Amino acid sequence: MKDLYFFAADADALAFMRGILSRPHALGIRSISVDFDRHHQRDGGMVQSGAELARMRKGQYRKIILMWDHHGSGRDHKQQPDEVEQEIQGKLDNFTWEGNSAVKVLVPELEQWLWFCENALAKHCEVSVTELRAWVDDRAKHLQMSADDLRHQQPKELFEYVMLERLKLTISPRDFEEIGKLSSIRALEDCPSFNSILQTLRTWFPPND
Repeated sequence: MKDLYFFAADADALAFMRGILSRPHALGIRSISVDFDRHHQRDGGMVQSGAELARMRKGQYRKIILMWDHHGSGRDHKQQPDEVEQEIQGKLDNFTWEGNSAVKVLVPELEQWLWFCENALAKHCEVSVTELRAWVDDRAKHLQMSADDLRHQQPKELFEYVMLERLKLTISPRDFEEIGKLSSIRALEDCPSFNSILQTLRTWFPPND
């Protein structure tokens, strides 16, 4: 039986977590065996049938994590993220995953994590942090927003602006995996949704003595 089944809504999220989980020592956990999978109906599919699909994995894994973006899930204008988490967690508990499962809804979306680890993002993009922040400031000024509000409210659009418009690069899951490998765990701990996952992993898989 493997340690963890990580079930997410898209390939970018899985890639970032693959990069992060390749660094158990930095995370403060032991080495674990993990399988990654994504829901082909993305965020909305995770809400509608993620728990039911996870039920089929019972007996194959010790622990399971379900993760998706609140933005675009179909519930973002109807329910608060914690309400959706509680609803899906309740389903998992009923499917005998109680105590061995976790539901994480990212607000507004995965790309917010990237702006908590700007050093890693800049290194991946092969630019200085100063240059990256200047681009963010320029974009924020254009949109008449503060740079911090832009990072938190439109993280995906900001990442696309940097990659597509400034660097003239395409975006692929490989980018997310490489940034995950470079990211400072300490910096990411300041992001509530990432820190929630981190604390779950540390509870489940404490480092070996």
